Amino acid sequence: MSVSGYSRMQIRLHWAVVVLLAVQFLLGGGMESAFGRFLETGEKSLGFFVAIHIGAGVLVLIFAFWRIALRMLHGVPAHDPSHSPAQVMVARVTYGLFYLLMVLLPVSGMIAWSQGSALAGNVHAVLRVLMMVLIIVHVLAALAGQFIKKDGTLVRMMKPVE
Repeated sequence: MSVSGYSRMQIRLHWAVVVLLAVQFLLGGGMESAFGRFLETGEKSLGFFVAIHIGAGVLVLIFAFWRIALRMLHGVPAHDPSHSPAQVMVARVTYGLFYLLMVLLPVSGMIAWSQGSALAGNVHAVLRVLMMVLIIVHVLAALAGQFIKKDGTLVRMMKPVE
């Protein structure tokens, strides 16, 4: 379903996830250290950074499902008509991967931490790198759309449709 813009809640959830992911990347080292100690000693340390990382991860998972539901119920704006079919395909694949990673990252982290699974921890680390690459591509594409193509890309994610 195509609409003329994003809803206020879609925009709020988008920026909430941006903040949560920034927190995850900035404070993830504390969780990584705690997980390494857990694998070595079998003892879990639920310090400040670990608690923040777990809480933010749970929120990312909840917000991902909320965003998917809103996407299905409200729809999303159509792609800019000036975009090539290849650009549209890359955007769709990128968005699909974002939603997939917003589910798989918290789930793999939960499995790693709750089960002491080095395999799940390694999967989580690989997915984290993939998420970072997608974020960089997404930000660069949004900036190029806004400032080079001047297609209003950023405005769509800041100004809700009423």
